[in-house]
Amino acid sequence: MPISKKLSQLLENMTPQERAEVETFVAFVITRRKLRNLSVLTDDIPSQELMHLVMESGSFDWLDSKEEDVYSIEDGDGVKWPSES
Repeated sequence: MPISKKLSQLLENMTPQERAEVETFVAFVITRRKLRNLSVLTDDIPSQELMHLVMESGSFDWLDSKEEDVYSIEDGDGVKWPSES
């Protein structure tokens, strides 16, 4: 399907960044159309399912690494609360 003359003119007047944004949006629209379960695109996903997805993804596994335990209870100074004067 050929691009309309009006759309072609609009695209030509855009900056490279604006064209990239349009391309990204068009890719999103096409991908969304191909999805069978459009409910994935809504805010109706229960928090428990989102938490399970994040936990299973492994994205935060690095937090369990020994290299991340750089501080201990002995590090730093104790908290000094201001006195009531």
